[in-house]
Amino acid sequence: MKAQKFIIVAAMTTIIAACGSSAKKTEPEVKETNSLTTGIPAWVLNPVVEDGIAATDCVKFSGNLSIDQKMATANGRLSLAQQIETRVEGLDKTYANRTDSNEELTTGATFSSVSKQLTKQTLSGSRAIKSDIIDIAGKQHFCVLTTLSPSATKELFNALVKGSKRSVNPQDEKFLYQEFKAHKAEQSLEKEIQRLTN
Repeated sequence: MKAQKFIIVAAMTTIIAACGSSAKKTEPEVKETNSLTTGIPAWVLNPVVEDGIAATDCVKFSGNLSIDQKMATANGRLSLAQQIETRVEGLDKTYANRTDSNEELTTGATFSSVSKQLTKQTLSGSRAIKSDIIDIAGKQHFCVLTTLSPSATKELFNALVKGSKRSVNPQDEKFLYQEFKAHKAEQSLEKEIQRLTN
């Protein structure tokens, strides 16, 4: 009798375990993904233009392409201006550190002090080079990639150096320009400043 009960209990346990394992196999496997950025193009998430400055802005799609494009482009230009301002501040810090380390005495305005008017003039040459309607978090947005061309970036840098009335030797000017136009230039400049001051 005890053997019979044992066999029945063992059989029931096996059946329950088999049912449980087959139920697990039929459940779909859930993969963790960042649903906020899935499907968003790289040019929106990380705007880049070689040897120039780029910014992307997205506005909720209203159905009116003309209005949405104007708004996203204007916001993109504002973002370009902020990037230029950050890069110019970094330019001031890097220049100050390089001249301090060389014990040079220089006079003239800071690059920041001459940048506002120059930036305004330069941004009139910026252009939207890419646009699209993109699904972001389940809602349609109109996105625009706005850029400052390599030639406009170089002209802005040259005008900053000239407007500051500082004497910059050719080697330092080349270095400063590379840092100015670099992608995420503000981070590169901060690293260079730390290296120079340590």
